[in-house]
Amino acid sequence: MKVALLEFYGNPCPNTKKYLEVTYRCEEKKERVSSRLATGPYPGTTAGLAVSSDNEIFVTHSSRKTIQVFSMKGARLRSIPTGDMTPYGIAIGTNNSLWVALHGGRENHPMYENAVSQYSKDGHILATYTCNGRFRIHGIAVDKLSDKIILTIEQITRGGSWLTEAMWFRPAYTQGTRTCNMSKFGWTGVRTGRVLEAASVTVDKRGNIFIPDRGNGRVLKYDKDGVYISSFGSRGTGAGYLLGPYGICVDSWGRVIVADNGNHRVEMFTAKGDHVCTVAYINNPVRVAIGGEGQLVVSQQTSITILPKH
Repeated sequence: MKVALLEFYGNPCPNTKKYLEVTYRCEEKKERVSSRLATGPYPGTTAGLAVSSDNEIFVTHSSRKTIQVFSMKGARLRSIPTGDMTPYGIAIGTNNSLWVALHGGRENHPMYENAVSQYSKDGHILATYTCNGRFRIHGIAVDKLSDKIILTIEQITRGGSWLTEAMWFRPAYTQGTRTCNMSKFGWTGVRTGRVLEAASVTVDKRGNIFIPDRGNGRVLKYDKDGVYISSFGSRGTGAGYLLGPYGICVDSWGRVIVADNGNHRVEMFTAKGDHVCTVAYINNPVRVAIGGEGQLVVSQQTSITILPKH
């Protein structure tokens, strides 16, 4: 697999590079630990990935309507059911609580029953916020500085295209109800036809927000107030280029890590958008997350792959 990718795309990480006094190298396949998301008649479909501070891996399983929990050694620990709602994005909040984007309703209809639920890491529901509207939530992130929940949503336009937008809200309990009083702060693009997956989203320690723009092969950056700052990356196959970026996360050093699905690899950038290195070759990566000791966790459609610190 790795040799074939190198022959087709070339080696985008031929030399080691240093960033913030840390040396990075392309990963070696022998160091990987893999675990299947599910077995049996219900294949897994990963829509969300997150890692807690105590190194438990949480993967949303849309087919079985559960959140599956793994150790850093790839062992399945437990499963958290989400009832009649299908889980999509997932993020870690304070005290390792889980924030999960959920939807119900018919798959082929633009009207969805949306909610954002907060779970304890053991699977107890702490709060549920109803999100009304003709849209579907995909990505979710928690800004712990401002207590905002950041979402990416898809909604259908009158012309039949799907519009992807960035929204946020502050969890509040008002007059006996919990609702997502969302406000828009960003725009990520319009696409025609059936959209299989919308943008994911992540936030760094300063409140900067990063969203992959799949159609244009780039990452959009917003500040803590939702003001657009810049974009980085461009559509292509060479070093620092992106081809259908899906998942995104930020590590403790502020580096932005992108699951570059079309190029079958995981890319690393500085917060300003400079390309640092290709950190892994993974076939069709969907989501990425960072463990507490710098482990790289990558999800695919039916499995997760865990790589040691680089």
